[in-house]
Amino acid sequence: MRKNLLLFVFTILSTLTASAYDAQINSIYYNLDTSTKTATVTYKDNNYNSYTGSVSIPKTVTYEDVTYSVASIVDLAFVACEGLTSITIPNSVTSIGDWAFAACEGLTSITIPNSVTFIGFGVFQECPSLISVIVNAGNTRYDSRDNCNAIIETATNSLINGCVNTVIPNSVTSIGEGAFSWCSGLTSVTIPNSVTSINNVAFQGCSDLASVTIGSGVTSIGDFAFSNCSGLTSVACEATEVPSTGGAVFNNVPQSSATLYVPASALEDYKTTAPWSGFGTIVALPDGDIRGDVNGDGKVDMDDVKYLVQKILNGKFPDEE
Repeated sequence: MRKNLLLFVFTILSTLTASAYDAQINSIYYNLDTSTKTATVTYKDNNYNSYTGSVSIPKTVTYEDVTYSVASIVDLAFVACEGLTSITIPNSVTSIGDWAFAACEGLTSITIPNSVTFIGFGVFQECPSLISVIVNAGNTRYDSRDNCNAIIETATNSLINGCVNTVIPNSVTSIGEGAFSWCSGLTSVTIPNSVTSINNVAFQGCSDLASVTIGSGVTSIGDFAFSNCSGLTSVACEATEVPSTGGAVFNNVPQSSATLYVPASALEDYKTTAPWSGFGTIVALPDGDIRGDVNGDGKVDMDDVKYLVQKILNGKFPDEE
């Protein structure tokens, strides 16, 4: 997994000049904008492993008698810093670029301050030790509701970055592009019924991912969403209508030896629809295994509400003796 990302990184960094920064201040590298008096945290040079240990980014820096506000973290700034153990981001930073902390194998936690309004793609890809992701409560763009250990775009309810300890809240409506991609150590995931879309490469390269439960609300799954999940053995898809899929959703997944569990009412539809039909074993979910399907008819609808009300009013379900 890691070599794929690093190959990409080497390709990008090989196009850069030998010196990629304007100033080094207290072991942190910056690009300085003299017109706006803002500083951007960057890397040293083509040696991508620029930082180690605990790094605390200050709100301001002074260079040649000019004070700059630290406003952003550039693309790839901390990429592949294997010795980086902790990072403190100040409440002056508004932007965190693509792959900013990717492949930081020793990074265990991250806190996103109130000031951040943009988070790029793949920011925490291949961070196997990352177990805590927190967005400060005052941030108006992102949140980590319900102690979910993830970053959610508040306005869209889209989960954009997760980690091995993420529990997807039932208020999330989409799994963002690359949200869990190359997240080694992630062994199982439950996608709640509130989610309607799983976007491109959402779980790509999660080689330890063995089981996935896809909620009944999912209607679409993007390109390469589960590709290279080489350890996948069990998928339970609770949607009674077969979700539409992009290209190569299960590419390099051992489908022929994996089991797909689906609602009994849709069993034949899954068996005859690619790529679902590629699973070696396709069987009906056991009765009651669809979350919210109280009456066991393979659907989640108002009939389940009525069924449950009967239990509350009469002390037993309608089909109980």
